[in-house]
Amino acid sequence: MKITRLERTVVCVPFVRGILSTPDYEEFTPSYPEPISRRNQDVLKVFTNEGLVGIGMSSPYFGRRELPHQNLIGRHIEEFEPRALGGSGYSIALLDLIGKAIGWPVCRIFGGKFQDKILVDYWIQRMGIEDSADAARRAAELGFHGIKMKCTIDDLNVADRVHAMHEAAPALRIVLDPGHRFHTVEQSLELAREIESYDIVFEDPIPKDSWEDYRRLKEETSIIIAPHLQNPQQVIEAVHHKAVDGINVAPSDWGFLDMARIAESAGVPVWNASNVDLGVHDAYRMHASAAAPNCTLGSDLCGNFVHEHSLLSEPLVKDGYAVLTEKPGLGVELDEDAVQKYKVESFVIK
Repeated sequence: MKITRLERTVVCVPFVRGILSTPDYEEFTPSYPEPISRRNQDVLKVFTNEGLVGIGMSSPYFGRRELPHQNLIGRHIEEFEPRALGGSGYSIALLDLIGKAIGWPVCRIFGGKFQDKILVDYWIQRMGIEDSADAARRAAELGFHGIKMKCTIDDLNVADRVHAMHEAAPALRIVLDPGHRFHTVEQSLELAREIESYDIVFEDPIPKDSWEDYRRLKEETSIIIAPHLQNPQQVIEAVHHKAVDGINVAPSDWGFLDMARIAESAGVPVWNASNVDLGVHDAYRMHASAAAPNCTLGSDLCGNFVHEHSLLSEPLVKDGYAVLTEKPGLGVELDEDAVQKYKVESFVIK
């Protein structure tokens, strides 16, 4: 089976209301120099001479960029080693294509399906008390079991937000993600004492320059302490120091599986991170998550429901779970009308 054509469609899909920060909480960083709503993403297709088409997706980005296509035209699908297909972009499309060619869902290529559905948390950026409570209420009404909120101790109202969110939706687990900006063990514990009667997770509460500090947090509060880790060495160190209750794993592919298995050896649950992508990328992460038996904390496969459209023909998440099927490849299809609606520009490579 030979690759004959590539298609790349650049899209920009707006967010639904109530997800992004209001102007008084909006902030910019070197990684996010513009509002997140301005990011583009590439919908990718790999066509073959036998009629099968693989679909993939790039990571989000600002502005315009070239997307390397690795001289794929004319190559045979059998040439590709699945373990070498990592990251995003055309690698996702090739794994989808390999799965379709052999009749396997991608999770089996990743090592086997250990879960039929993946717990997914609702997601919001930094916002005020009333907006946070509204989001929690909305998450509960949609059937979610947890909600993740961006925040910082310098907002001076994190505990008030948590109280309001719990009152609005008492059954929700609340994940607080300050990106290290609870700053110190002492400040983290002071906040923890105000809210630890609830079901709470601290993700990346303090800088990851001392596992002893993380172990102290773990030992001195009942709140789940879960750093966002980028590579297997960090997981080894966190496990060795008995410093974590859970881990948010940054990679979404084979790296995720490597890190999840290290954590599993110590009985530590994980969840799958995201870049608040669209549906195809979330489906890819769903398959990796299904291949990890300890991916039991609420994953960040949120991009497909916080945007106006996931670009998928059917919803990926229902009642707080991403549900797998036995369909080969990623098991999802594009809504072509939606792709065209949100198209910025498109390219064909022959």
